[in-house]
Amino acid sequence: IHTDMQMIGCSETEGAFDNSLDEEDVFVVDFIAERVVDKQPSFVDHVSLGKDTFQVAMGNLIACRRNLNITQKALKDQPLES
Repeated sequence: IHTDMQMIGCSETEGAFDNSLDEEDVFVVDFIAERVVDKQPSFVDHVSLGKDTFQVAMGNLIACRRNLNITQKALKDQPLES
């Protein structure tokens, strides 16, 4: 059994999109340089990435920021619990 995991995170100014297989990075997305960075070691058969991988990651970043905005607005007037 293998574990394939995607992590998507964002703030108002930054974003992260990482993909791993069995806790080893397969690729990460560099949103500043607008590219996908292959993290697979040279001695393995590489998992091929689709040509639209960056665009998919960008779509996820946009959705993350939209969800962040909605959550911030919804929680804006909520009192802090002690």
